[in-house]
This record gives sequence, C-alpha cells and structure tokens, in this order.
Amino acid sequence: MAHLYKKIKKGREYFYIRETQRVYGKPTTVNQVYLGTAEKVQALLTGQDEKAQQGFSPKEFGSIFALNEIDRDLDLAGLVDELLPPKKRTKGPSLGELFFYAALNRAIDSTSKRKLAAWYEATDILRIRPMRLESLSSQNFWNHWNRVSEADLEEIINRFFKKVHALVPSKKENLLLEISSYTSTSTAQEDAIPSAQRKGVKAPHQFWLALITERSSGVPIYYQIITKAMQGKESLDQVFKDILAKVKGMGIEVEDLTVILGKGTDSPTLIDLIDSQEDLHLIAAYTPDFLPEMAAVPLRDFSILPCKYNRRLITEGTPQDQILYYETRATVWDRPHKVAVTFDPRAFNNQYEEFKEKIQRVRQEFAGLQRKWQQGELPEEAPKSLETHLLQVCQYLQLRPDLFKLDFSFEGDSPVISLELQEKVVEEVLRGLGKTIQITDHEDWSSVEISEANIDRCIVEEQIRQTGITLEEVLLPQYHWTESKLHVNIFVCMVALTYLILLFRRLHEKGLLITPKEAMAELRNLRTAVFWEPGEEKLRRRLVPPNDTQLAILQALGFRVEEGRVILTK
Repeated sequence: MAHLYKKIKKGREYFYIRETQRVYGKPTTVNQVYLGTAEKVQALLTGQDEKAQQGFSPKEFGSIFALNEIDRDLDLAGLVDELLPPKKRTKGPSLGELFFYAALNRAIDSTSKRKLAAWYEATDILRIRPMRLESLSSQNFWNHWNRVSEADLEEIINRFFKKVHALVPSKKENLLLEISSYTSTSTAQEDAIPSAQRKGVKAPHQFWLALITERSSGVPIYYQIITKAMQGKESLDQVFKDILAKVKGMGIEVEDLTVILGKGTDSPTLIDLIDSQEDLHLIAAYTPDFLPEMAAVPLRDFSILPCKYNRRLITEGTPQDQILYYETRATVWDRPHKVAVTFDPRAFNNQYEEFKEKIQRVRQEFAGLQRKWQQGELPEEAPKSLETHLLQVCQYLQLRPDLFKLDFSFEGDSPVISLELQEKVVEEVLRGLGKTIQITDHEDWSSVEISEANIDRCIVEEQIRQTGITLEEVLLPQYHWTESKLHVNIFVCMVALTYLILLFRRLHEKGLLITPKEAMAELRNLRTAVFWEPGEEKLRRRLVPPNDTQLAILQALGFRVEEGRVILTK
C-alpha cells in the first residue's frame, strides 16, 4: 500500500511516497521515495510532471514473478523446511526460503551473498514473498547453511529431482551425462583479491560436475560432484554405478546413458572407462586441431544440418547462419569412432575477427620493439631474445607460433625487424575456424542426433544451444572457499538451471520460440512502479504497460494483464 508521507524540516514541508506492507504479520515500511516540496506534489497532482506519467520507484518484477510461478510445482522452500524445519526462535526467512532466494538470484543475475539484499531491493519481491530484506545477509546464509550436513544435502537433492522428474512425462529414459571441469573461482577473481588479503584465503576448489539430463527435454535429472580424489579409474567406475543407482532409485528406468565430455575432463582414464562399458556411450567435442585432417575438409563437402537450431534461424530470417555438418569415421584413442564435424558461420565470424585482432596485437608489439632496437634500448643479443618473446606472445594469445617468420637485418646502420605473416599457416588456421569435431561411439546415431546433443541443448560449454544457457554461466563465479558451503551453493546453481529449463519448456509448449536468456531479458524489463493518476485519491503500485513480447510470455505462463495487475487466466 502506497501513501503520501509528510516530514517537516526547519519549518518546511517535504513529501515522500511511503509503501507499507505486512511482513511476518506486522505493518512495515518497505519502500520510501522522496517527492519534494508541496509545490512539487501539486505539479504531480495536476499531471504536469513527466515523472508522474512514467511512475515512481520502478522495480524489477517479471523475472521474479515468472520463476516464482515455476517454483510452485516444486516448492523448494517447503521441501527443505520439511527436512530441516526452522528452529522455534528463528526470525526472518527459513532455511528453505534462503535456498529459494539464492536460487532466484543465481538464475536471474548472480551476485555474491553480500550484495543479495541490495539486489533484491531493486526488485518487487516483497509483493510476491514479503520478508525483511536485511535478513538476506551473508552471515545469515552462512549460519543457516551450517545446519546442512552432507547427508541432509543428499536427501534434499534426491527429493528435489524426484519432484522435477514428476513434471516430465514418464517413459524409458535416454539420458545425457555431461562431465565438465570447474574451479571455485576464476583467475580474474583471484587477481581482484589484494595480495595482502590472500594469505588467509584458501586455495580455490577444483572439481568435476557430472550432470544428468533427460535427452529429449533437457530437464536436469540428477548431478554428482566429482572431487580430484575420485578421478581415478576405480573411483570413476563407482561414481557411474552410484549415479545410475540414484537415478533408478527415483523410479527412472534408464534405457541408454551417453556421457558428454566437457572441457578439462577428456582424460585417458575416463575415456577408457566409458569406451570399455557396453551400457555407457560417449560424445566428446574438440577444437579442429585435435584432428587436423578433418579441419581441412572443404565446406563444399558439408551439408546443412537439419536440426532445431537451424529451423529457428530460418524462422528468424537468417538462413545464411545455418550450421553445416560433415560425417565420417576415424580411428581415435586406438579405436574406430564416428566423427561429425560441424561448421557454424556465426562462430566463424566471431573467431575470424578475434584472429585478426590478435595478429594486429602481435604486429603492434613488434613495431614498438623495432623502435626500441633502433634507439639502442635493446641488448646486443636482441634477435635471440625477440624470438623467445614472439613464442611467449603467441602462447599468451593462443596463436600458432609458426604464423610469423621473424627476420633481422640492417638498413645502413639501423637495425630492422621483419615480422612476416605466413599465408599458408593462416589458410590452415582459417580452415578450422567455426568448426567443432564431435567424436562418438554411437554407431546408431545420426550426425543430427550427435550435434543436437551438443548444439540444441543446455549442455556442453562453448557450444551454441537452443536454450542459450551454459553450465559455466549458471555455476560461475563461485564465491565459496569452504567445501561444504561450495556443495550447498552448487545445489542452488542446479536449482537455478532447472528453473530456467522448465521455463523454456513451458514457453515452447505454448509455441513461443524464445530462449530463457531472451525471456529473462524481457522479463527483467517488465517492472512495477508507483503511479498517481489524475482524479485518483490514492497512490498505487502497478505494472508498467508490458510490450508485446512480455505480454506473450505472461500469456504462455497462463496470465493476463488487467488494470496494471497480473491475473491468472481461468
């Protein structure tokens, strides 16, 4: 409820919009907006102020509202609180509610726990789930999450994914298991920590994440954290057995399990283990330099891949961006495998521009060194040291060192550095841009099925996929140094991923071909604001008029907009 509130300072009247709401049964001021003097308020009342027409104190609404609706079938907070109920004297959000608030933030705009309350303050969460924002402090999270034991977390994970699977039509499952490598913090984050503060900071955790998804729907089914100590052959064998046992314990009948290797997990031990078991299949994606002979195949030998992603490009009017493919067989890891090479024109354009920029950086670097050499600022042994420097620069920029030929000569008394680009090597590099090599032991899968497992799904990092979500975006950054809290937060990330995939399914079932990323971008701009309509006595927070896309998303979720309110369609 919004109303005018007057304050008197030094004998003058100043007015505010103050919003109050019952939080935990008590009337609470949840928002206050400064308006100004009585003259300013008069201008607002008569409609002379443009700000009044746009609304006061706009707050993000659509993203919170949509994901809260997705959660209704899962009730994450209730699920957690049933297992670990609030203590009698606990005030503020329960453990389950803290899980929910963290998952919502991770799905929409991930922040650290210290910034969570400030982030929620810019949203209209209080209209959806009233609470005291100051309860969302990092210390409150740590205090609550300390209650979650390893066994408790495992039970929470099992209960949550049982509910998730209940939303997917029951059938014999073809499952995909992606294994990717992660670090609990990125290099950029480590660099941002002042050296004086690093002494008390523990080293970041490195781990593999094994995520199982249902092949046709992309819905997450279960996941397992694989620590470094578990990455030996015997341990990995047991990990696969445990995962399958957990999945079967949820009532899921597994017909086929395909393991997709993400970055940093293509170890010989893991590949041998998967290849040696009849009930496990493998898909591994590599850059073209893994099989140079495949990268050299000319595009005239490629065909258009008849996948969902390409069909979407046609409807968008960009058929020139369709992904092409080439299928063959090759001996890899001492065994014959099916190989599908894909070419993505958009990826090619991006990588080509990046390649040109890197070459220019090398040229600029050596132009500067040329000037220094001519001015006598480099030592006599400069030629040898500059060759070493070129190797280091190429390594840093991830360029082939044989791209350049470095020559040294003299023009008169002036030394000259000649940096010649090797055109033959450039052609070899260009032939590989935009291409991905996918290797599988699935003899019965077509290139379309292999590629759709990578392209049209929400898995395998660095690939374009239909949902537009990468695991890395959901999982990173991780701001947790304690292993127990890291494991809890990874569950929060998996919940966020599940919300987004379920949202994706709901929209597509209604014929709205939009990715969760695109939907979130639209919904984040769907806001509420306080309006004071001429002729009305009371202030009212209502929905800012939605655009056509925002309206279509709400309608796909079963809602309509009426008089500034979102109403369930009967």
